[in-house]
Amino acid sequence: MRKLSDAQRAALALAVEQLAWTAARELPEFAPDAVPQREWLAVLTTLQVISDSAEQLAASAALSAARHHADYPAIGDAAETTRQGAKRRWPGLTGLSEERRRKLDWWQRRGAQLAECVEAVLATAEEHAETDRLEGLRTQLAELAAAAPAQRVDLLDTALLDAHAIALRARPPAGAAAALAIGLLSALAADAYATTNTQPSAVAAGCSTPGCPAGPVLAVLVFAAGWEATPACRAHAVEALRHRANRIVLAYEPEVALSVFTEVHGTG
Repeated sequence: MRKLSDAQRAALALAVEQLAWTAARELPEFAPDAVPQREWLAVLTTLQVISDSAEQLAASAALSAARHHADYPAIGDAAETTRQGAKRRWPGLTGLSEERRRKLDWWQRRGAQLAECVEAVLATAEEHAETDRLEGLRTQLAELAAAAPAQRVDLLDTALLDAHAIALRARPPAGAAAALAIGLLSALAADAYATTNTQPSAVAAGCSTPGCPAGPVLAVLVFAAGWEATPACRAHAVEALRHRANRIVLAYEPEVALSVFTEVHGTG
């Protein structure tokens, strides 16, 4: 990265000094008859505030750079320090950058499918109590499709929250088309969280089916059990999802939600 020239540094230092003196003159201790000691102490006070503010702004800039795919070597170079120095100063930025990349990748692969799924749920809206929220989600997805990549992550986070809430709150649909649409929406939301989350959800100890030794791959919302989130291995998840009232609430691995849904319904 191109560094500031000596002339640019001098001009910036002069601007900061002028800002500090201007702010110091507004302090009560900087009276017209103030002794030099009090004047310089007032300037020191304002310079410290400027320094604290600059550090906060630097942290915000480092975070924003990481969210736009900057790595620690680049951030350290911009801050005139080493990669290790940048990591000590602003820990955790790499994970945020990786999470952003995962979300953008997921949207590239599944965004069109998610939008189609919302349209399918809206087509059976008479069976759902979340019509207003569905319309809002449709608008969000249209904004997502038109947004620049830098804006998509925040929009996607909101859209996925709404998709997840709609899928889980919808009452058991009577029609097969409505059940398929809401089931796919729940699978897509679960897949998105499992794929994009850099901190995976804790996996249950085992499948909830008595006597089953297999580990769970999904948590299924089971209507007959009072809509309790029930951990299930793949075989028992498939069995549970053959009942149209049940749906996926959580996936413990990327892609497994859509894979199981496809096995049950032949689509996804």
